[in-house]
Amino acid sequence: MLADVQFEEHAGNPIARIRGEIDMSNVGELSLTLQNSVVQTAAGLVIDFSETDYLDSAGLHFIFDLGKRLRDRGQRLYLVVPPGSPVAAVLDIVNVDSLAPRAESLEQALERLDAHASDLPPAP
Repeated sequence: MLADVQFEEHAGNPIARIRGEIDMSNVGELSLTLQNSVVQTAAGLVIDFSETDYLDSAGLHFIFDLGKRLRDRGQRLYLVVPPGSPVAAVLDIVNVDSLAPRAESLEQALERLDAHASDLPPAP
């Protein structure tokens, strides 16, 4: 099953809701789609894994790579991972929070993104 990505926007920042599975068969296309969704003026990106059923090692690599790319641009990656989510245990093992902090709800992730945005200098 391929991952289905739905985009929303919050205060100029993309929110990507991923439904389905993330694995080596679709991670390349997914990575490109998400990278292209973040404009330079955005404070960051929120990925909502609430409806993600599976995440393999290729998916983990993609999260770390995307988090590093955004950090290098002064942006942040926040992950929505509800308690008991199928991907929560995998993310616990690899300490993803050091690069892409997790939140239990979309509201919590958006609060963190808004706090980061308020720390940024105003756009020219």
